[in-house]
This record gives sequence, C-alpha cells and structure tokens, in this order.
Amino acid sequence: MTQEILKLIKNLYDKVIQEENSEYNLADFGLTQEKIEPFLEKQRNLLLEYAENFLENRPFPIDKCREFYEQDIKVPYVVIDYHIKTLKKMVLKFALTDESYLKLEKMFESLSNSVADIHIHKDIHKNLEIISQSKFREFPLYNIKVKWAKEIYNAVLEKDFLSFPHYRAEECEFSEVLEYPESLMVCMDATLCSQIELLHQILHNNAEAFYRLMVQKKYSQAIFILKEFNENILKMLTQLKDLYHITYIDLENSFFKLIEILEYSDANIIISTIDIENLKKLNAQYGEEKIDEVLNEIYKILKNRPKEVLKNYLAIKGITSNFYSLHLNKNHQEFEKEIKEFSSHLNKNIKDKFPNIDIKINIASIELDKNIKYQKNELVRILFHLKKKSKEEDKTIFIYEEEDKKELKKWLQKYYYNVQFVEEKLKNKMIDVMLQPIYDRKNEIYSFEALARITDEDSLIPAGIFIDTIYELGKIHILDKLVLEALLEKKEWLIRKNRKVFVNTSPKSLVNKEYLEALKNFIKEFGAENILIEITEQQALKNFDILETLYNEYNVKFAIDDFGSGYSSLKTLLDMIEKGLIEVLKIDGSLICNLDKEENSQKISQIISHMCKVFNIKSLAEFVENEKTLKLLKEYGIDLFQGFYLSKPLRTEEILIIN
Repeated sequence: MTQEILKLIKNLYDKVIQEENSEYNLADFGLTQEKIEPFLEKQRNLLLEYAENFLENRPFPIDKCREFYEQDIKVPYVVIDYHIKTLKKMVLKFALTDESYLKLEKMFESLSNSVADIHIHKDIHKNLEIISQSKFREFPLYNIKVKWAKEIYNAVLEKDFLSFPHYRAEECEFSEVLEYPESLMVCMDATLCSQIELLHQILHNNAEAFYRLMVQKKYSQAIFILKEFNENILKMLTQLKDLYHITYIDLENSFFKLIEILEYSDANIIISTIDIENLKKLNAQYGEEKIDEVLNEIYKILKNRPKEVLKNYLAIKGITSNFYSLHLNKNHQEFEKEIKEFSSHLNKNIKDKFPNIDIKINIASIELDKNIKYQKNELVRILFHLKKKSKEEDKTIFIYEEEDKKELKKWLQKYYYNVQFVEEKLKNKMIDVMLQPIYDRKNEIYSFEALARITDEDSLIPAGIFIDTIYELGKIHILDKLVLEALLEKKEWLIRKNRKVFVNTSPKSLVNKEYLEALKNFIKEFGAENILIEITEQQALKNFDILETLYNEYNVKFAIDDFGSGYSSLKTLLDMIEKGLIEVLKIDGSLICNLDKEENSQKISQIISHMCKVFNIKSLAEFVENEKTLKLLKEYGIDLFQGFYLSKPLRTEEILIIN
C-alpha cells in the first residue's frame, strides 16, 4: 500500500512541476524554471522520503528537512507551498477509503506545517540581520521598534512564547515615547506621523495574529502573517530613518520649528542655551579634536537623562549656540533648582574627565511669553543676548518674571525692531496678514480674524513685538491701512471661502481721515457682507457717530472686542445693538485664559452669553487654550471660539487647503 502511494505521489509530483501555473511568476523572484529544476528534483526525493516515514509511522529527521530548505538556492516559500498544496489536491482525488484520505490529508498538513516552520525561522534570521545593522539604533522611536521586533523573533526562535510581547499598540512604549518632545520634533509632518501611527497599530495587529497562530502551531498560516509583519516593520523603520535623517541634517532649524508648533499648545515652554565660553580660544590651545571630545561628552550628559525627565525635555547640538535644551510644563522653582543641580553636575563631570582643560559653561533660560508667538529669528536673537548676559554677569540667567520679559521686549525693540526698522518696513509696505480661524459650536470655521505681521525675509513678525513702537511713532493708522491693502490682494480667494473676515481697527485710526477714507474704499471693494470691523468697547464709546455713519452708508457691521475687561457704557452698547450695528460680542481674553480655574470668570462669561442671546447677537470667546475651557464655554452657550487650542494664525497658503 505504501509503495503504491509513493509511486502515485512521484508521478503526480512530476506532473505538477511540469504544468504551467498562474499562482506565481518565477521572474518576479529573479528565477527561471531551468534554474530551479535541480531543486525540484531533490525536493521530490525529500517529499517521498517524508511520505514514506509518515505512512510507516516512523519519525522523519526534521534537521534533514531544515538543511534542505536552508540551502543556497533561494526558492521562495510561495513556490514550494504551491507545489505541496497542488500535489495534495491531486493525490487526495485518488484516495480509495476514508481512512486513507484522512491519513494522506494529515500527512500533507504535517508536511506543509514543517516546511512553513522552517521558512519562518529562515525569514526571521534574515530580518534580524537587516534590522540589527542600522546606525539609527540610538534613536528612541527606531530603537523601541527594533527591540520589540527582536523580542518577537527571539521568542519564536527559542520557542519561548511566554516572552512573546503580544500587548496592544496603546500599551507599547512606542506610543508613550511618540509624545516626547524629540519624537514630536521628528514627526512634525502630520501626514508622515499619521502613517507611522497607523503602521504601529497594524504591526501590533500582525503580531497578535502571528502569536495566536504560532502557539497553535499553525505554521502554514503564520508564515503569511509573518511576511506581512516583516514588510511592515521594514517599512516603518525606513520611514523612521527618513524622518530622523530629515530632522537631524538640519537639527537646529527642526528644534525651533518644534517650538513654533508647541507655542500653539497650552504647554509652558522654557528654552535654555548652554554654551562653552571662548570656544575658539580653547580650540587653538588644546586642538579641535580634544575640544570635540569635550563637546561630545557634554552632549552625552545632556541627552542621557532619566526617562521621567525625557517626557518633557529635549537637548540638541546647535549652530548659533553649542547646545539648546527645551523643558515643558516646569514651574519656576522646580526648574531653577533642577538647572542649578544639573549645571553643577555637568561642570563636575567635565572637570573630572578633562582635568587639564579649563572649561567654563554659560547657561541662560527663558520662559516664553504665551501672548507672543516667537519665530526662530526672534528666539535666536533673544537667546544670543541672554548667553552674552550670562557670560558678562558670570551667572546662570533665568527670565521668568513679567518685568524681565518686558525688559527683554524693550531690548528687542531697541536693537532690532527699533524705530528705524519699523519705519523702513512701513515705508516699503512690508506688511502682511495671517488669518486665525474662528469656529462655531459644530467645530466648523465661521470666519477668520486678520492679524498684522511685519515681513522680514521669510519671517512674519507678530504685532506684539513691534506694535508699541508703531504707536510711539504715531503711525498706527498707516499699519491699519496697509493691512486693508494686504487683504484686498487676497480678496478673490477669501471671498470664495465664503467666510467673513474680522478686520481690526485701532482707536487712533478710526479718527484719522486718511485711514477712514481707505476703510470706506475697502468696504466698497471687499463687500460689507464679507467683513466685520472689530473695535474695542472704548472705541464704541468715543466714536459712536463714525460707526453709525459707516453702518448707514455701507451697511457694515461690527464686532466688539475686549468686552468685560473694564468699565464701559452699557447704554452705548445697547444703542448700537438696537440700531443693528453689532453682530458679534468678543469676550475679553483675560476672562477666558484662566476660565477653567477662576469661578468669577465663569460667572461673567455665562452672563455675557445670556445677554447676547437676549439681544440676538453672537458671543465669541478668544484665548481658548485647552479642551476644558472649550467644553465650559460650550456649556455656557457661547456661539464662537478662537484660540491656539483650535488653530494657530495661518498663512494664506495654509488657509487655501482648509474648508
């Protein structure tokens, strides 16, 4: 009986390998039929030997099978699997009894499983070699994924499935580290970052399915899940390599871009500059190679911080300064204590390791003002100034207090955004606008607020930096007029967006004849239905007649800004509402920014919301900086919302791609 079956298997096997098939194309694997013929001949002998042992109830030496399939001829598993399964189908047709059918089916299943198990090990060894060779192993996200994949591979190779890391994607260390500042810097591209997160989820799904099949010893199914896992892990590692490469090839620029993004969150941001004093002199005295050793040692100390610190910390090598560091959500006392202890630790380590080199390290830190959104140029200038100050005063500098921040702002205005700088920009009409979206209760964009910016090379400098200087020059009406001109240049596509634009008008501009004429022309060209003129309570009090004239002549309406910030004539406001001048009432930002903590601000906001509903006008809350504040405002019935939690001010190009 056994010999008859073996003869049948031999004849049918020869038929299988001679027939053309549509399951695979050898050319896709760089192979030809002639090239694999010797392999197929040997495989026939192996299969016959395997079948004979199985039918005679003798154990087959699996090492012999493994040795055969691990030989140099790289015949892919899909080709081998096709031959075995096709052969099985043909052989089972000739089974004479149920018993022989079941035995033959069991034999082929055992054979397929054994071959698949061998190829699983083969594929794992191959992938282990690939993922272990990268120079990117030192980077956290890359390292975590490599370490995790290795744990999976080793659990299979050692047949120790208790050590198989089959936890959910959300429980993986990768998800946690993805929120670290360094990871945020690497994943600034939202599209690429979402791909990474998606791949992370898919990989964990692959791993779970692979684990379940392996513990059930369903190797012929597990191998295909492993193939998908291997492809996805390599795809993810390649994407991470690309992201790290892009980030670190221009590291300082990446660092400051990250800060710009973080400024639109509600995080408390502290930036430090860590600089070696007289570096050029040290290079000349001790040689660049030796000083590079010192710098590398400092960087190693800066980078190798405890895990709990890294959650809110990032250090980089810089160009404009030797090193920069970033701390998030540190209170002043805690940070000052930590930076002093760290400075002492740093100095001690360097002196111990390089006792013959006199190294002096200057450290200066600044907590960013949440009311100013800095760009790289401003921050570099500020940090360079603080670094110099640290050296001159021979101490670590901390800029926390409001007085210190005001002094710093005056320094910026004096040396950079000074009278000459501002006058030149106004004269050359180097004024542009950014547009900050205002959202309704359905989280859809209701309108945009136009915010003045000075253009300086590729930067758009926020108004908070230069506005005081413009007021001192008495030229605020010129700035407001240039904003109108900038908006008219964008008129066509802004109107196509079908969203109103809030246009700020300064108190002094509204009484300036030149500006008032420009405003009237702007209303006619842009269309009163497409704009809201934003004024303060004080302007409404002082310029009621002008506002009423503009409304009567052009049917333009107004948004009252800073409502609730101080004393105002409610009668004037009511008169404007009664005559239909007001469409939106903007609640003062000082009430909103601490709404989640201050009960009185909550009560006032509810009163304003109720008042707006009574008079059938819309209420708008600005300075919405977190989810809790937004939730409270919606509970109070506020109609519109604006703030960095929802959206930062956007350039024209960015507005074009949103709804």
